[in-house]
Amino acid sequence: MRLNPRIIPGPLSVQNTGALDWGDNGLLAYGSQNNVSIVHMESLQLLQVLDGHKYPVTTVKWCSHNPYHNLLIPVSLLLATADKSGRVIVWEVITGKPVHELTDITRVNGNVMLTWIPNSYILLVLLPPYNIVLWNGATGTKLWRLTLLEPMYYISQDPFDERNMVAASNGCLLFFNDVNTNKCPSNPTRYTLALGKNVEPEQKHVITGDFHYNQNSTQDLIKIVHSPHERNKLFLVYPRQITIIDLEIHHVTGYIAQDRTSSRYLDVQLCTSDNILYCLHDTGAISIRRYVENTPYQKDHIYQCVVVSEAMRLCKNAKLIGLKVKPFTEEEVVFMLTDGRLVGWKLYDADGPTEFLSEVEWSDSTRLVMVNNSGTNSSQASCIRICPSLSTKNSHFYRPLIAIGTHSGTVLVVDLTTQRTTREYAVHTARVCGVEWVADRRMLSYSNNYNSSGPIKNELFYTDINTGRSLQLRTTHKNRDETPIVGIKVSHLHQYFIVLLKDRPFELWDLKTLNVIREMPTTFPAVTTLEWSPAVNHSLKNAKFYKKEEEMEQAAESSPTREHFVFTDTDGIVYHLMVEGTVIKEGTRIPPDTQIGTINSIAWRGDLMVLADSTGHLSFWDLRARQSRLIPTHNGGIRKVLLAPGKNTQLLLVLFNDEVAIWDTADLTLHVSLKSAQLGSKVIDIDWGASDRPLVMTETGVLHVMDINLDSTTLPITPFSINAPIWLPFLYPQKEVINFKIHLQHQGWRSEGWSLECPSCSNDIVWESMVKTLKSKDKFSSLSLLERCLVVSTLYGDALEFNLWQVLAYYLEQSSPLSSTFDFVQDNTSFLKEQAKRLAVQDACRTAYSHRKHCIHRYILLGHTDKPVQLLLEVGNESENFYLDCLKSSLIASVSDSEVAQSTIKLVATNLIANEHLMEGCELLCLIKKSHDACRYMQNFQKFNDSAWLAKVSLPNHEYVEVMKHYLDMLIAKGLKQKAVLLSVSLMMFDKAAEILLSNRLVMVAALLVDACCEAGKWPETEKATDIKHTTYVQYAKYLVSLDNIDAALYYCERGGDQGKTLAEELLICAS
Repeated sequence: MRLNPRIIPGPLSVQNTGALDWGDNGLLAYGSQNNVSIVHMESLQLLQVLDGHKYPVTTVKWCSHNPYHNLLIPVSLLLATADKSGRVIVWEVITGKPVHELTDITRVNGNVMLTWIPNSYILLVLLPPYNIVLWNGATGTKLWRLTLLEPMYYISQDPFDERNMVAASNGCLLFFNDVNTNKCPSNPTRYTLALGKNVEPEQKHVITGDFHYNQNSTQDLIKIVHSPHERNKLFLVYPRQITIIDLEIHHVTGYIAQDRTSSRYLDVQLCTSDNILYCLHDTGAISIRRYVENTPYQKDHIYQCVVVSEAMRLCKNAKLIGLKVKPFTEEEVVFMLTDGRLVGWKLYDADGPTEFLSEVEWSDSTRLVMVNNSGTNSSQASCIRICPSLSTKNSHFYRPLIAIGTHSGTVLVVDLTTQRTTREYAVHTARVCGVEWVADRRMLSYSNNYNSSGPIKNELFYTDINTGRSLQLRTTHKNRDETPIVGIKVSHLHQYFIVLLKDRPFELWDLKTLNVIREMPTTFPAVTTLEWSPAVNHSLKNAKFYKKEEEMEQAAESSPTREHFVFTDTDGIVYHLMVEGTVIKEGTRIPPDTQIGTINSIAWRGDLMVLADSTGHLSFWDLRARQSRLIPTHNGGIRKVLLAPGKNTQLLLVLFNDEVAIWDTADLTLHVSLKSAQLGSKVIDIDWGASDRPLVMTETGVLHVMDINLDSTTLPITPFSINAPIWLPFLYPQKEVINFKIHLQHQGWRSEGWSLECPSCSNDIVWESMVKTLKSKDKFSSLSLLERCLVVSTLYGDALEFNLWQVLAYYLEQSSPLSSTFDFVQDNTSFLKEQAKRLAVQDACRTAYSHRKHCIHRYILLGHTDKPVQLLLEVGNESENFYLDCLKSSLIASVSDSEVAQSTIKLVATNLIANEHLMEGCELLCLIKKSHDACRYMQNFQKFNDSAWLAKVSLPNHEYVEVMKHYLDMLIAKGLKQKAVLLSVSLMMFDKAAEILLSNRLVMVAALLVDACCEAGKWPETEKATDIKHTTYVQYAKYLVSLDNIDAALYYCERGGDQGKTLAEELLICAS
C-alpha cells in the first residue's frame, strides 16, 4: 500500500473566516491555516491540499468554466486564493501547481477580496484599503490598477451587468459603472449612507431610508452583495440586520432585523433560482428567509423566516467560518467550523429530499436536515504516533493509521490513505502528552492534569480501537498524583511497557495483564530517556544471535521472552537492563562521553544505536564493532531521533527545536534539513510513516507526509489518488467524458431504444456507479430530452447549458415560468408583472424628490397617466420644482389624440432628446404612444438596457422583436454569447441561437438545441433556418467522428442534407 506525499489539514484558524467557495465543478475549496483544501462534496473525499501561502488564507474563489465542449480546449480547474499579506495565487487544481502569483507592492490592511469576471479568466482583486487591481488570471498580466483616496473594504459586482460594481467605504458606498478590461474605470460616484436620517429633498448622492436602529456606518458591515435573482438590488449584511437597497432609487426598501436577544448573523448567501436567503447564525443554526409576494408591503416582513435548522452545540474552540450554497440546484448548504468539521444541510419538503430549490413545496413540513458532519483533526495536536508497520501477520487488514493526541484531551485515529479521521476518543481531561501503539488495534495514551489547587493528576488509558473500549490504568496507585508521567515505552514484542516519571524512578508493567511488575526503588538513577532493544538475547558486549520478528512474537505468546532496554541518567551514563517475566537484571554500564550533554532521545535498530543530547550532538554507536562517533550538528538541542523502519534503510529523522533533519547513518552525513519557518509553524512531533515517508506534525495541527527530501509536494489528482469511485469528469480522458455526456443526453441513433448503458464505458467502475446514481434520480431514462440535458448539465457543472435548457424548456414546452433571474429573457407578461410590483414598492417607500421623480418616469413609461399626475401635484409650493411639476401634470392630463397635438409633442420630444434631455423626451413619446420611437432613441444613445426594459413593458410583439434584435446585435458585438443565445431563444429565433453557438464552437449544444426544437415542431421553416440546421448537423457529425462515435455521426449525416450525405459516403468508404 503506497503512501504518497501529501498534507493532511488540521483545525482552521479564525483568520480563515470567509475563505470558503463551492464551485460549479462540485468541489469545495476552503482555507486551512496557510493551505487550501479541496473536497469532493458528494463523497466528502479530500482530493488536494495546496501549499504555497506563508500566511493564513483569507479568500478563495473558483473560476467559472464551461467544459467538455471542445476537444481542442483542455479542461482546467482554476482557483484564486489570497492570504493575509495580500499575496494572490492562481492554482491549477488538477496538477496542484500554481499557475501565476499575482503580487503587488501595495501594503494590505484587511482581507483581500477576489472576483472572477463571468465567462473569462479576468480576476478583479481588492487590495484594501485603497487599491483595486485587474489581472488576467490565465497569463498573469496586470491589466490596470486603480488607487483611490477613500478606503474600500468590500466589493460586489453586478451579476446582471459586469460593468457595475459597488465598494463599501467609511460611511458611504462607491458606485462604479464602467468596469472593463480595456482601461481603468473612472472615479466612482460616492453615495453617503444617511439611513434613518432626515435628508433635504435637494441633497444628491445620498442613500436614504428608514433604518431599524442606528447603525449607519460600514464599520460593522459583514459583506455587501448584489442580488443574483433581481436586477439593481443590493444587500448590506450587518451582525443584527440585513438592509435591502434598491439601486434604481438608492433607497432602503426593506430590512430584516434581529433583536438584541436573538442570535447574530455571521454570513448570508443569496440564491439565484428563487428570492431566498440562507442565513448562518452564531449559534450554528441556519435560517431560510423567503420573499412573500402575496402580502401587503411591510418593510419588516418582506422576507419571512420559513425554515430554521437545529442549533449546534459549539465548543469554545469551534468557531463558524462561512456558509456556501450548492451551485445550480441550491437545495443544499454547507458551513465550516474552525475545528475542521464540514457540516452539510439539505432541504426536505413533505415529499422528502428535494432536487432543485425552485421545486420546493414550502409548507410547515419543510425542513433542513443534516446530511453530513465530517472533518479532520478537530483540535490543536500535541503528539503523533504511527501504528505498527506492515507485516505478514497483519497484511490482510493493515491500514496506515496514525494516532494524534490533542490539547483538548482527545485521541484521533486518522487513516493516512483516505485522510479521514476514523476514530475519535475523548478519554482524557487534559492535554494528551503521548501515545504509543501496543498492537495493530490497541494503544496507550497519557496526560498530565495540572491543578493549581492540588497535586498533579496523571491519566493513563489503554484503548482498543476495534471495540472503542478504554480502560484507565494506575487508578489505585498510591503515588499516582505526585509527579507527572513524561513517557511510555512499549517493548518490541509487546510484552511489557515502562512508565517514565519526572522525579521518580520508572514503573515496569505487564502488557498482557495490565498490572505493575515492579516499581524501581527511590535509589534508582533518574532516567532522562529510555529505549527497548529491537532484538532478543542481545547484550551490549556481544550479539549472539537474532530471531525473525514472527518467531519472536510466537515465542512471546507462549512464554515470557527476555527483552532488553537501555536508558540514560542525568550524568549521561548508559545503563543496559534485561527483563524476563518478573525479573529485572542489570547488564552493562557505559560511562558518558566527556563532550556529550544530557541525553534526550535514543534510537536503536540492529547494531546501530543513536543518542541525541540537549546541546545538539549525535552519538552513533556500532554495537557489533564496539565503536562510537560523536558528531556536533550545531543546530541547538535535539528533542527526538527516530531510525527509519525497514532492513535496508539507513536514515535517521532528527527533530531540533526549530528544524527537522534527515541524516544518513551509513556515512554519518546530513542528507536534508527543513526549518520550521518553511512550514509556517513550529514542528511539535515527528515519526516515520514508511521507510521513505517521514511524518511531520506542526503546532497548527497540519500533518505533512513528506518524501525523503522533506518535501510534501502536492501531487496531481488522478484516478489512482482517490480512495473510492467518484464522479470527477476531469480525471478521465476528455474524449470518453464527452462521449458519455452525449450518450446521456440524446440517443436518436439507437434503434433498440434509449439506454443508460454506454458501450464504450460499461467496464469502468466509475461509469457504472454514475449509471446507478442516474437510475435512482427521478427515473432518468424516462425524462424528456430537455429534462435529461438539464440533469446532465448539473453533473458536468455547465452553467451555460443549465440556463439554456431551462429557457428552452419554457419557450418550447411552456413549463413553469422563468424567474426574474433571467431578466430580459423572461416572457413580457411575467416581466411586466415583476416591474409593476417593484414600482409599487418604490412608490410606497419614497421619501425624497428624486424618488418621486423616478416613480413618475416609470409610471409614464408603463402607460399610466393618473398616477404621474397625482405624484406631480404632491409637490408643495415651497419647492423650486413646483412650477415645472404643475405644468408637467397639466400636460399629461391634457394629452389628446389629435394629429396636431401628437405632432407638436413629438417635435418637442425630438428637440429635448437632441439637447441631451433623453429621458424627458422619451416620456413625451410614451405619452403619445410612440414607445417604439423612444426605444430607438435610447439605443442611439447606447441606453440598451433602458430600451429593452421599455420594449418589454409597452410594445406589441412585432415592434418588441425589432427593438430586441438591435439589443441582440449589441450583445454579440460585445462577446456576451451566453446572454445572446438566451435572448435569441426568448425571441423564438432558434436558428439565430444555433448560429451563435456554432460561431463560438459550441457544436454539441447547437445540435441538441436543433433536436429539441425539431421534436417540438418549433424550428423555423425558412430557407436560411434549414441551411443552419443542416450545417449544424454536419458540423456535429464531424465532431462525433473526432470522438470515434461513428454510429451517431452517420445518424446526423442523414439529417444534414446534401452535405451530410456526402460526409456519410466518405465515412462508409473509410470504414470499409
